[in-house]
Amino acid sequence: MRLPSGCAVGLDRLVLAPAARALGRSGRELAGLLMPSLCVLCGRQDGTVCPECAPGLVAELLHPFRAEQDAAALPLYPVPLGGPEPSLHPVPVVAAARYGAEASRALLAFKDHGRTAVAGYLRPAVHRALAAAPRLLEAQGPFTLVPVPSSAAGFRARGYDPVEELLTGALPPGWQVAPGWLAHRRRPLVAAFRPRSSHAGTGSRQRRHRGRDRFRTSRRYAANAQRGPGRNVVVFDDVMTTGSTLAATWHALEQDGVRPVGAVVVAAVTAPGTAPDEGLNSA
Repeated sequence: MRLPSGCAVGLDRLVLAPAARALGRSGRELAGLLMPSLCVLCGRQDGTVCPECAPGLVAELLHPFRAEQDAAALPLYPVPLGGPEPSLHPVPVVAAARYGAEASRALLAFKDHGRTAVAGYLRPAVHRALAAAPRLLEAQGPFTLVPVPSSAAGFRARGYDPVEELLTGALPPGWQVAPGWLAHRRRPLVAAFRPRSSHAGTGSRQRRHRGRDRFRTSRRYAANAQRGPGRNVVVFDDVMTTGSTLAATWHALEQDGVRPVGAVVVAAVTAPGTAPDEGLNSA
């Protein structure tokens, strides 16, 4: 049975309210204590990540790096390169880790299987990336971090927003989070039943413009002084593949008169054959 649109909107507001999110977070933490699970990496030993698997995961999460070179759908901006004619470069993105074997399994368990305790391993990596971002993005703080929002359907299915979950608690100095600045546009009913096409066989220009209108800015947030003058805006997401999601957030924020200075992601998919440590920066 399909709920009337007014009821669906009211239900979304109730479920997405900050108090409801905090209550859900407490309930998940309690459930994790009462019902221990097997390791998200090997599936054999008890614990969120067992002692045998933990070193491999931690090693993958140690070194933030600039990751935009393999994301063909990112927006392009002119950058002077020592001459009078600027050249187009993708917006800068800092990744906390490569989307490697351990990191990918940990993120999938965290995002899609309710294993929220994995955030205890991911948050330190996010903090390292944020601490390294001023140097890697070549930008000065203070910074406002804009998380890519979960859709209402995704939040109802999971019971939490995985991106915002990684930003709970204290952040490195100079950073503040702006939850609620971005929101998903409601798709027309007809569009919801259209088959989704893949990125395979599409050029970088097509990927850059595909789905660019999927986000909107919140009117309530646009009027909120929390953005503050003199703050550089940085977008935050969990995984970057082609960069099309980040491109859509850029489009929405620019429509609101804001141009982000870069993005930070938990993990980035790199080109096949890239050496494990190529391009990594210790931080």
